Amino acid sequence: MVLRLLTLFLFITASTQAQFWTENASGFPLTTTGLSKIHIVDDNVAWATGYDGTNPNVNVQRFTTTSDAGATWTAGTIDVGNTTLGISNISGVNASTAYVAVHPTAAGQQGGVWQTTDTGATWTRQTGAAFNSTSSFANVIHFFNATDGVAIGDPAGGFWEIYVTTNGGTSYTRMPSANIPAPATNEVGYLAQYTHLNDNIWFTTSTGRVYHSADKGVNWSVFQSPLSDFGGTNLSGDISFSTPSKGLIQDNSGNLFITQDAGTTWNVVNVSGTGFPYGGAIAYVPGSNRVVSTGGNTAFAGTSYSTDNGTTWTNVSTDQHIDVAFLDKDTGYSGGFSTLSTQDGVYVYSDNVLSTFDDLATQGFSIYPNPTTDFIKLLSINAIEKVEIYDLNVRLLMSPENTDQINISHLATGAYLLKVSSNGTTSTQQLLKN
Repeated sequence: MVLRLLTLFLFITASTQAQFWTENASGFPLTTTGLSKIHIVDDNVAWATGYDGTNPNVNVQRFTTTSDAGATWTAGTIDVGNTTLGISNISGVNASTAYVAVHPTAAGQQGGVWQTTDTGATWTRQTGAAFNSTSSFANVIHFFNATDGVAIGDPAGGFWEIYVTTNGGTSYTRMPSANIPAPATNEVGYLAQYTHLNDNIWFTTSTGRVYHSADKGVNWSVFQSPLSDFGGTNLSGDISFSTPSKGLIQDNSGNLFITQDAGTTWNVVNVSGTGFPYGGAIAYVPGSNRVVSTGGNTAFAGTSYSTDNGTTWTNVSTDQHIDVAFLDKDTGYSGGFSTLSTQDGVYVYSDNVLSTFDDLATQGFSIYPNPTTDFIKLLSINAIEKVEIYDLNVRLLMSPENTDQINISHLATGAYLLKVSSNGTTSTQQLLKN
């Protein structure tokens, strides 16, 4: 079914940009600290790591976390006993417990997995995820829930070093080579380059391949992507899946590729609209056709979104956004840069544009933005024949003939009923005027 956009703004106002993201303080005490590698636990809890936004080569061992849906963030230090060890990524399971993958930055060092159970006050190494080979390099730790987790590292001893735990990290089991397709020559993974959905997890490699497990990291398959490398100097990419079968790859030039068969085949997405993908990070709203793209490169910075699997894009802003993650249609975050510990550094999704499209399935049309202060636009499955706006006493106030842009700025603040006649049927939704 093709959706017809019956009202299209050819510009995005400043108020709409601000509505999509609300910027809050990340809590990082040092200026220009970037926030990235976001892991959303639930509607209220999320964790992320920090890095030096001025010189990314400077090693930073910092995290920040929220337990109130992004309104406030508390930052701290990841003390793993050696300030030169690198932090690959962070994965939380609740407001107090999280895990970090740690990698060596020099010969002779040993990384692995560390856990905190006191919101980052102390960190303890989990010895079961050994990572003790001279070629060991931990790229990813991910917990699906409070007990089940997987740690993913580069090949060691001829096969990928992947550990699985079912008891919160008390013990880990390395997956045998029979469970994992063999690495290509000189193939390695990348820091925090993975995505997850329910029991599924995917990680990307230096040969442009994507490894996938549908059972929390126990058994793996692999497919070749359209990219030759996911983390090269000139070519890199990010990946996100909406369902186990449907996923998108975005390269650093903003090119998109989609699969509908779990990665067996990929097709180029021919993008259009008033925006475009930004080539940095990409994130589906799970189980939907909606996707958000961000860019942190100063020459290619911004946020945009698509509601049709990346075909049509709407631009939101041109601010630098380092990372992006969405739990659902209501909960999402993006990384920025701190200037003060009490000011900016993290973007919290605060719009309804990613959820208004649910009304299409049940009522045939949706209103955006809603609430609004002035103009609205409508999305409808079928051509709109008539629009009427009533007050709550069912008195007709407006019957606009031009539905391309409906101006309700003259209406008093409050709730109204918007009735749409389309394809011989009539549907009504509530309209809120601020």
